[in-house]
Amino acid sequence: MNAVAADQPRHPLRRVLTGPVGRAALTVAVVVAVFGGVLPRIADYSAAWELVRGLTALEVAGIGVIALVNLFSYAPLWMAAMPGLSLGRAVLSDQASTAVSNTVPVGFAFGVGTNVAMYHSFGFSPAAITRAVALTGVWNTLVKLATPAVALGGVALVGDVDPGLGTAALVGSGVLLLGVGALVAVLSHGRAAAVLAAAAERAAGRAARAVRRQPPSGWVARTDRFRTGSLDLIRHRWVQLTAAAVGSHAALFLVLLACLRAVDGRGANVPWVVVLAVFSLTRLVTLVPITPGALGVAELSYVAGLTAVGVDPAAAAGAVLLFRFLTWFLPIPTGIVTWLLWRHGAGQDRAARVGAGP
Repeated sequence: MNAVAADQPRHPLRRVLTGPVGRAALTVAVVVAVFGGVLPRIADYSAAWELVRGLTALEVAGIGVIALVNLFSYAPLWMAAMPGLSLGRAVLSDQASTAVSNTVPVGFAFGVGTNVAMYHSFGFSPAAITRAVALTGVWNTLVKLATPAVALGGVALVGDVDPGLGTAALVGSGVLLLGVGALVAVLSHGRAAAVLAAAAERAAGRAARAVRRQPPSGWVARTDRFRTGSLDLIRHRWVQLTAAAVGSHAALFLVLLACLRAVDGRGANVPWVVVLAVFSLTRLVTLVPITPGALGVAELSYVAGLTAVGVDPAAAAGAVLLFRFLTWFLPIPTGIVTWLLWRHGAGQDRAARVGAGP
């Protein structure tokens, strides 16, 4: 009785810490610590701002064009994963979900929910939506894991390999091989898919029980449905999926590279493969975002990485803050606009709207 009674008061505190209030508090704490404490010790904001103010009109226009391409670069991946999806609808959904992901604590989950709601209104079946969400997530993660290995090979050609990058590349490559192997096993062998799903469910169940959550169930059946529903699509569209995922990451990297080259500070002309190494390492660091859109965490990782490879701190901070303005902040107002357009019926399927009821 005493043990139970002593444990009771902890439940409300746990709910607060793991709920929306706790997540919002964590976001505020990280942002304040990074932008108010750590980054000012690395770089002078005023010096960084002066470098950004020194951009020419041509440089601003060039960066703007690349940022605009990046803004729409993820839509083709959705189109590859969901046959019949038009570019306009893909852009509507992607922009709205990105705005949610970049502003709400644990925004990725809410972003996926936004995708699901919008694709349902476009007339796609729940099975097609689930498959597309899974495939875009898998291919996006595989490219994130493969990029450090590519960067490591490039850096090896232009100079010594930093031990940290080498470790990250090895870890990323190892996880990539495991991920690809698991994906091939799931898609090719029903028995292997069932074994992997059951093992993952048991592991997730142990983790859930450790934090006193309801353990998951039904993963084997869902994996089998995913396998049978995705095998034919992957067989015919793996090239499009891969090209779209690589293109999306390449567009994001080009925004960072363009910002770094334009600020023109000392060290801003480091080889592009070295910048790719910093980019790929940060993408690994933010694979599981602690804050919405990895706000604070990404900026610190980029600035620290660029200064470590020889970029002047002011140039690194100026380039990174400009880059994040274009890739983290800019999708928020555009996403709000696309969400409002969707709410007023843009892209929605008439039959789906009638079937959804009032």
